[in-house]
Parts: sequence; C-alpha cells; structure tokens
Amino acid sequence: MSFKKLFLLVLLIGFTSVTQAQHYLGYNLNVGDTLKITQVSEQEIVQKMNDQEHKIINNLVGDYLFHIKKETDSSYIINFKYDSFFMKTTSNLAGPIFDVDTRKEISEDDVEGKIFKGLTETALEINMLKTGKIVSLVGTEDLINNMINDLGLDSFTMEVMRESMRKEFGGESLIESLGQFTYMYPDKTVNIGDSWQNKFKGDMKADNTWQLDSVDENLNISCNSDIALTSQEENLTMILKGTQQSEITSDKVTGWTIDAKITSTAKGISIMQGMESVEIPTTIISTTTYKPFK
Repeated sequence: MSFKKLFLLVLLIGFTSVTQAQHYLGYNLNVGDTLKITQVSEQEIVQKMNDQEHKIINNLVGDYLFHIKKETDSSYIINFKYDSFFMKTTSNLAGPIFDVDTRKEISEDDVEGKIFKGLTETALEINMLKTGKIVSLVGTEDLINNMINDLGLDSFTMEVMRESMRKEFGGESLIESLGQFTYMYPDKTVNIGDSWQNKFKGDMKADNTWQLDSVDENLNISCNSDIALTSQEENLTMILKGTQQSEITSDKVTGWTIDAKITSTAKGISIMQGMESVEIPTTIISTTTYKPFK
C-alpha cells in the first residue's frame, strides 16, 4: 500500500472515530406514549434568630403523567397531568403545619385537601421543544378553577384566592417549574466531556452548566448551577443564593429521564412583615429525586 493510500485510510478512520464520538442529545419520543415520573423532595429550612433555631421540613411526593399527543419538526405537544400529590410540612416550634395526600379520601372540611385534589383533575397541554425547553402551556386557568371551585367561597374571596394561586400555578410559573425537570439538552451534537449552558427563570433562577459525562446504554449527564431564590409571600420574604448539583441518567434513544438526583444549598435572609429592619439568617437544603413509576 502506498504512503498516500495509507494516509487516506488513517484519515478516514480518524474521521469515523470523531463522527461516532458525537452524540445527539434531545428528546425522541413516540406519539401515543404515556411517560410516568415520580418526584420525591425533601427541603429543610433553618432560620436563626438570637439563640433560637426554627427548622421547617417540607416533604413532597408527586406522580406526573406525560402523554405524547403530537410531534412537529421541532417540538412535541404533550398532555400533562398531576396523577397524585402529597405534601407534609412540620416545624420544630409549631409541630405539624400542612399534611395533604390526594391518594386518600378527602373529607368535606379539609380545605387544603380539596385544593390539591383539584390539582389532579386537570390535564394541561405543553408545547416542548426537543431540547426540553417548554415554550407554551395551555389550561392553567382550568387548573386553578378546579382547585378552588369546590370550596364554597363567595365570589370576592374566590377571586382573591385565584389571583394568589396564579403566582404558583399560572402559565409562566408552571412553565418554569416543569422546565427544571425537562430542559437539559443542547441544540447541537456533543462529545463526551463537552459542556453547554442554559438558564432557568422564575422565583428560583439558575445559571446551569451541563456536561455529558459518559454514554453506555444510557446518557449520563451532570450539571452545576448557581442559584438565586427570591420568595415573596404575604408575611415573609426570603432572598437566598447558593449552588445546585444534578446527576441525571436518561434513555439514550428517547432522552427521557430514568433516574435523577438534584441537591442544593442556598443561604441568605428572611424578612418578616412588620419587622423589616430585622434580617433573619436562613438556609435551605433540598434533595429531589426523579424516577419512573408504573
């Protein structure tokens, strides 16, 4: 074999190796499929004032259904539904604060239970790009109405509650919340070890740097994020900054998450209404996992 032919053969082998090393990262879902995921979260909030420590523990479990309704050139139209919702909040100073489980029978006097039972009775329509970025969502007004219609409230109280719930379950808020589960892929092919960036907006802002760590029968992806949380409730404002780490395993063919673990620590201050001159040191530590359910 001549030197010229040998050079071309080596060049071809090298080009093939580079080509094979590149991976398309994105969703490749089948119309008609229903994908199921369980979110399990534990959040610890610690506030320190003088010599007293107030510790609040939030436990949340949610089962979510994603039904692939339609595929376009760049996106999927998906029916999304909360299948079940559990949340329990306890305080070392006040004891149990909140306890809702939509999998159990809801009593007539359980206002919180009725609200979150309504959460499980509405399907939303998501338009999600193949990178996982959610660009639109339809049905949030129906969702909010189903959460409050069974409470027997007068029209004024109902409208006040509806406006309050739009902050958490309105279109933009829910897009940002769901996007933190789906939006992790770049709009280009990458090699193992390559990184890319995106951002989450909303009450919790995040500047994310993702990396393709390895590829076997699955995609193994990690992410390091700088986060900033601003939460403004009726009686309390929290302003915190911190970091977040994510480890995600997703199906190499569909791109759908098989297993994910997200941990974060944020520190800052809380300000109580009527005590604006007092800044309460506050730390929030969170761990969230996602796994499919049957």
